[in-house]
Amino acid sequence: MGKSVYETDPNFKNYFTSLPKDVQNRIKRSGVQISTLGELMMVGERFKETGVTDGKSG
Repeated sequence: MGKSVYETDPNFKNYFTSLPKDVQNRIKRSGVQISTLGELMMVGERFKETGVTDGKSG
């Protein structure tokens, strides 16, 4: 599978790489379609708030 826009587009990449690795992985696995930086930020913050880490369900 190729890299997503938030991994390759400089406008998204800085924020995406600032997220904890577990949040990055959850975003990748979620299959959510992200087309703006604002959407990425909302999803990233939501996943951080839920506090679910890899291997756990929430």
